[in-house]
Amino acid sequence: MENCIFSSVITSSLEKALVGTLPKAYPELKNANALIGERYSFQLLTLADYYTREIPLFTLEICGDDVADITVREVKQVHADYPHYGCDPSVGTKLYIDSPSALYPEILEPMDETRFHLAPGQLKAFWFEYIPKTAGEKNVTVKVKYGEETVTENSLTVSVIDASQPEQKLVYTNWFHCDCLASWYNVPVFSEKHWEIIENYMRAASRGGINCILTPVFTPPLDTEVGSERPTVQLVGIKRTNGVYSFDFSLLKRWIDTAHRSGITHFEISHFFTQWGARNAPKVMAETEEGYRRIFGWETDGTGEEYSAFITAFLSELVPFLKAEGVIDNCYFHVSDEPSEEHLEGYLKAKNIIKPYIGQYKQIDALSSVKFYQNGAVQIPVPATNRIESFLAEDIGERWAYYCCGQYNKVSNRFIAYPSFRNRIIGVMLYKFGIKGFLHWGFNFYYSMGSRRLINPFVTQSGDAMVPSGDAFVVYPGENGKPIESVRYEVFYEAVQDYGALQLAEEKVGREKVLEVIKEVLGDVTFSEYPTSAAPILELRNKICEIIKG
Repeated sequence: MENCIFSSVITSSLEKALVGTLPKAYPELKNANALIGERYSFQLLTLADYYTREIPLFTLEICGDDVADITVREVKQVHADYPHYGCDPSVGTKLYIDSPSALYPEILEPMDETRFHLAPGQLKAFWFEYIPKTAGEKNVTVKVKYGEETVTENSLTVSVIDASQPEQKLVYTNWFHCDCLASWYNVPVFSEKHWEIIENYMRAASRGGINCILTPVFTPPLDTEVGSERPTVQLVGIKRTNGVYSFDFSLLKRWIDTAHRSGITHFEISHFFTQWGARNAPKVMAETEEGYRRIFGWETDGTGEEYSAFITAFLSELVPFLKAEGVIDNCYFHVSDEPSEEHLEGYLKAKNIIKPYIGQYKQIDALSSVKFYQNGAVQIPVPATNRIESFLAEDIGERWAYYCCGQYNKVSNRFIAYPSFRNRIIGVMLYKFGIKGFLHWGFNFYYSMGSRRLINPFVTQSGDAMVPSGDAFVVYPGENGKPIESVRYEVFYEAVQDYGALQLAEEKVGREKVLEVIKEVLGDVTFSEYPTSAAPILELRNKICEIIKG
């Protein structure tokens, strides 16, 4: 093509290429390692400068080995409506990406064909996903063509190790909000169309490494403005006749079957008491003599006699049902989300109501005070990553961690404006500190603060300035009830794969040797101290692959 200057580069999945930059600003990736069957991702950044009114149409061509095992998506930019807190100390450091336009690479849009337009001077990124089936040196070449003319050509060699990811041992949950799906797609809750959408999203969750799903036996009492309520998504049918309760678990069984079919193995039973203190009962709907109505909610004392009688009747039937379904040992039960020390007494009182029924099973809650564990209030605490040190000093059998909007000072997180190395490093952290489970609240939360109204996630990723952009979800609502994945979704899954690769290396040489290699490459990693670039993470992964190969 005459009067046109082209440039392009293959770079890693950990680079976020901004509008207004050039391909040469990003490190070239020429060699990489991967395991058989795992998802290896890389990017092509390309740019064309031309000075005509013509809008040329280009074509991507993938050549070399295993072409059939490679898919490509276009990386779309979003405008981050609330990229950071005003007090975020990351701003101005390598732990934050300062985009002058507030545009960030985010959405991974499927491509129906390999043809595309390049606006003059506008950098475009493509995301390649390679799932190798056999071991060996694999050469991949990506060409950008104008007609029959090749205008750019870049190559990558992937050394595929003759080993596969072990079965995932990390229990990973992102809260799954099926009411948001009903609201966005405007379908009745638990209609056949809703179930179809739920399964699409469950499959996407599983593809991202999520193997534990928030299960709304009642409408989850989460992120709900006091006195208001979220749409009813209660899986358990309840009937109250003359003060006696009966329960229908048919929808819950369908949920479990759908999850299993989607690759999800663990179930996080929704909270039995309200968020931030366990003061009240969740929204509970039932068939009564007065019709179908709400029988418990914000007006209900969570530890009062009436709700206590109900919850004990409910658990006396729920637990046997979960046993019969063969999932009880893979279930996690909640009391209340994010209680603080001032709530300890009330939390303990609520816990003691349900303890006779779930005491021998796994009970978790996200919290920040180690006193909840020391006082026996919670069996498996889920501390925030910026408050985890005191928990690491305790002899906890199954360690968990979480982060959300509050974890912005130095620690790993996956906000849109944060660099991808800050997202991916969590896999190494979880492995090093023996963390068995990870929780995040936002797989697909498409409401504003307090769930007051539906928002457009393509326009606002912050829940209408509730949290920094990206905290509320990692998938976007696509057409036909199917989610669209994000860069952050894929990079976190790479962290899950890192966790598995480290475990596989441990089987070869022992945990102490793996920890030595981590320290050699990354330094003394903690939850708040780690390298501030992508290169060391890629180097570590290459060394771990060499151990596995060796």
